[in-house]
Amino acid sequence: MQPSRVAPLLLSIQLACLGCASDSSGPHSHAVVQINNMHLAPQVAAVSGPKNSVIWTNWSSSVATVHFPTSIASAFVCDDLRPLFVDNGDRIESVQALGDNESLSTPCALKPGNYTYEVWLSPSRMDRENPQLKIKGQIQVAH
Repeated sequence: MQPSRVAPLLLSIQLACLGCASDSSGPHSHAVVQINNMHLAPQVAAVSGPKNSVIWTNWSSSVATVHFPTSIASAFVCDDLRPLFVDNGDRIESVQALGDNESLSTPCALKPGNYTYEVWLSPSRMDRENPQLKIKGQIQVAH
């Protein structure tokens, strides 16, 4: 998919899922995680179903990237994590979400399980590898 088409697609998914993360009645097929300056809301995203997804929306004043351990690669149901995520040696990392409500999403569904990740907040695009803050989060995928 062309990068110019990714942002509108993510926005439409986000708008369709606005209530997903705040409903505590159980996991849904989609969850929205809001990245703030000091925390994630919710810190644990609960999803279920064969077409599950997590969307991160950067509301912080920093550049945000999402980082998974490389072991998560086998948990995704797709083989190619691009264009939003790439394998970077010891981790899988996302493209940068610059703020002002810019969003990222999982490349495809995850298999059932619990997966930890970190959101790195950097003061600028050039400081991507030297974040000022790392915030831990978790994705719980129910059967």
